[in-house]
Order: sequence, then structure tokens, then C-alpha cells
Amino acid sequence: MPAPAMARRMKIAALPRLAGFLWRNPLVRRDPLGAAARLVRWQMAARRGAMLDAPWVEGPAGAVRLRLRRGLSSATACWYAGLTDPAEMGFVLQALRADDRMVDVGANVGVYAALAAGAVGARVLALEPAAETLPHLRAMVALNGIADRVTIRAVAAGAAPGVLRFTAGRGTTNRAAADGAVDVAVETLDALCADAPPLLVKVDVEGAEPEVLAGAAGLLAGDALKAVILETAGATDTAVEHTMRAAGFAPFAHDPFRRALTPLAGPARPNTLYLRDVGFWEARLAAAPPIRVFGRALQAG
Repeated sequence: MPAPAMARRMKIAALPRLAGFLWRNPLVRRDPLGAAARLVRWQMAARRGAMLDAPWVEGPAGAVRLRLRRGLSSATACWYAGLTDPAEMGFVLQALRADDRMVDVGANVGVYAALAAGAVGARVLALEPAAETLPHLRAMVALNGIADRVTIRAVAAGAAPGVLRFTAGRGTTNRAAADGAVDVAVETLDALCADAPPLLVKVDVEGAEPEVLAGAAGLLAGDALKAVILETAGATDTAVEHTMRAAGFAPFAHDPFRRALTPLAGPARPNTLYLRDVGFWEARLAAAPPIRVFGRALQAG
């Protein structure tokens, strides 16, 4: 089959998955016409080989912009849906305040870092070991003028300092793999945050979450860290749950429209918000300043 025909077939096969992702997103269900218009706008731009630069989220510290180009799947998903992880991204936007510290482990192109630093004014340590992704992360920081609030480190977080094999040639989807093509440096979160422990850590490292937590034993034992957002994809859930419960954290669901927390019996899919000192977070959410996503308020109604 010719390459163009194969590419068209792959795009057609992906449509049901895209439609399901969009319809499950509560922001899309609240504004389906807006989501459809953004999808069409980007598809037309992408066919011309163009980039797209547009306003995205507004918060108390300012407005955050997205810049789309082919291959930036996480940015494109935010363009379509508004917030790809409404509960977790909503928590970052509503619970953090200016000068709070956050660590973004597996920052990718920087959507979480941009929300925290650009919309809220938090200080972010963004860890991204993939050389092919780093230019896009730096571009997101530059686009939003937040270099004074985002520190980028080209390292992976792990259980101990060392070297990790990483894939190459996959754009922003490279990941750790035993047969990877390149070496990346590994540091522990305890070492990286020794002088400035964060209030919140977000970890999205494709199944290596237990190793990241093993290198954060000091942070978990301390008092400063009060929230951890973890990818919980199934295979590592038991280890993650055991570590977090032992450190005094419990899993919660967050409703960004009502700004409400609900205890969970166990990990959620695809991410879990682990909290301690829940009263602290409830007070933060109750007093959260207005947040707008594509001009629409993130609130009930």
C-alpha cells in the first residue's frame, strides 16, 4: 500500500479514539461547538504545514498561550479539549498560589508547567530528559514569558543517581526503555529539591512512578509536600498506593467545576491525586480565584 494511503487509513482508524477522548471530557461536553471549531481550525492549519499560536487559559497571574505544530500531541489535545486532565489540571490551577513550588516530572512540552507558572504564578522545576522534547518545552516557556518561574533540568527522576536508557526518534513520545538508543542522566527528587521542597509534585513517566517515589523518600517523609499527581495506569498501582498511604497520603477525586474533593477507595484512571492535610487544600479550593479556559469560566453551571 502506498505511504499516503497508509497514512490516511491510520488517521481514519484514529478517529473513533479521538471522538471518545473528546466526548469523555467534561469541558468538551459543556462547549461541543467550540471544541469542534478548534479541531477544524487546527486540521486546516496542519494541512498547510502551519503553526497555530492562540490564547488558552487565564488565571490570576496572567494568560497562557498554546503553540501547536505537528507532533505535539499533548498541546494538540489541550487545544481540542481545553484541559486534557480536567481534575488534575484544574487542581493545579485552583489550589496553587503565586510562589508555591511545584515539580513537574516528565514535563514533556510543558503544558502543566505553563499552567502553574503562567496562569497561577507558581515556581516550577520541570524535568524532561528527552532531547527531542526539550526544545518544545523551552519554546512553551519562552512563548509565555515564564523563564523566571520555570527551571528546566534535562534529567530523569529515579530511585538513585545514575544513567537510564531512552528511546530516540519518536519526537515527544520518547520514553525509558532497556533497549533505548541514548543515555540520559538520572537524579533523585530528594537531591533535586533539597534546598526548595515543593508543595506539589506531578509525575507522568510511563510506569516508572515507583522508582521516582523511591527517590523521593525524604520529600514524602517531610511536611512541605502535600499533593502528588501520579499517572496510575494499572501495573504499578499497588506499589504506588502502598508508598503513598504509608507516607500519609490518600487518593481523592477533584471536581474543578464545584472545586470539591471526594475521597477514593484506591487509584483512579489514568491519574490519581494523592493528598495529605486535606483541610489545607479544601481552604485553598474554596478561595480559588477565577480561571477561564478558552474564555469560559471553570465553574459549576
